[in-house]
Amino acid sequence: MLSKFKKIDSFARNIIIVFAGASFANFLGLLYQLYIAHSFSPSDFAAFNALLAVYTLIASPLSTLQPAIVKYSAEYHACNQAGRLKGLLRGLFKKTFLFSLATFLFFLFISGRIMGSLKVTSPSSIIIFALLLATAWVAPVFSGGIQGLEMFGWVSSVSVIGGVVKIALAGAFICLGFGISGALGALLAANLLVMAAAFLPLRRVFFSSVQPERIDYRGILTYLMPVGISFFCFNALSGFDMALVRSFFSAQESGFYALSQMLGKIFLFLPGAVSIVMFPKTSGLSARKMETLSTLKQGLMYVSAMSIAAICFYNLFPDFVLRVLTGKSYPESIFLGRLFSVSMSFFAVIFIFINYFLSIKDLRFIKYLILFTILQNAAVLMFHPSLAAVQLILCASSALLCLIHVLLAFNVGAGFKPAPTVLS
Repeated sequence: MLSKFKKIDSFARNIIIVFAGASFANFLGLLYQLYIAHSFSPSDFAAFNALLAVYTLIASPLSTLQPAIVKYSAEYHACNQAGRLKGLLRGLFKKTFLFSLATFLFFLFISGRIMGSLKVTSPSSIIIFALLLATAWVAPVFSGGIQGLEMFGWVSSVSVIGGVVKIALAGAFICLGFGISGALGALLAANLLVMAAAFLPLRRVFFSSVQPERIDYRGILTYLMPVGISFFCFNALSGFDMALVRSFFSAQESGFYALSQMLGKIFLFLPGAVSIVMFPKTSGLSARKMETLSTLKQGLMYVSAMSIAAICFYNLFPDFVLRVLTGKSYPESIFLGRLFSVSMSFFAVIFIFINYFLSIKDLRFIKYLILFTILQNAAVLMFHPSLAAVQLILCASSALLCLIHVLLAFNVGAGFKPAPTVLS
């Protein structure tokens, strides 16, 4: 079995490694949520979820730093610029550490107000919460570093380690009576251990004898803007429909839609491993002025194959799939799931294109992404006679936007030399 696995080309092998690790880590994350839901009273669970929601709201924008770190570390590694790579990672660690310290002190200072607003009675929970927010600054440096250097075994391993530690410590801490503090403490310990594990393979970069070169961070900061816009638009295109449905339809109807959306999340999960592997590879190839389209074609082939297989499986066994995912199955949700399987498959392919264009700094796609974000949501606002109509709008929008990305990517010269509007 191992010999057959080694015979697979490195791109496919890395996708399998990352996909397996991410799937298991997500499963462990689900167990963590379910265990806490079963262990806490409704009041404590609401307080925990409120803190977790605030943490996610603040940490999500900081996660856009990771693609920039992946991009530049992959470029420096591909061009054998060890001094610039060391300067980048060490410099960003120092800067993000200062921001993390300031974040911790700020939230510690306003801890009383947070406790009052969120009705949290445990001061230790707020201290751990402030530490969690502090780690959100530093974590992208290490995770982006190992991804940019294409250490995909480590990428997969640290995600699994984090999941195992999180659920094991949550069980131990909650059984010892630490409640919300225990649940948050388990999450904090997992984050710290993940950062420590990711740092291990990066030691040779941080402590190498190479003299670190000075990095101009203006380019990195400039790069964060298109990354942030791209991911915001993609999330709005693939997920904001739920908020609109909740506003325009009854609680029961929006419930049917929400169940089907769970299926959609599975389809959006499929391209994750492919993009993680493809992004640093095409970044490095682009930095060396080498051809990148063959790698894009490979990525599209794998995502398309997984999406088609998933579409076929769901449409053959819709009741079984929905019951496994949600524990419920209704005729309305089954029908909507068929539409979701189409729209989210197109969005899965679009996600690969977005990562490809960002990796080679070709920003021609952004204006179309913004335009379709506006048009799609405007169409749902103005035309929503039924739940199916909402999904049909997403199907049409995703298919057309996917076609535009295909035309942009496979234009003459794409992947070999920069387009006129490439970010410098």
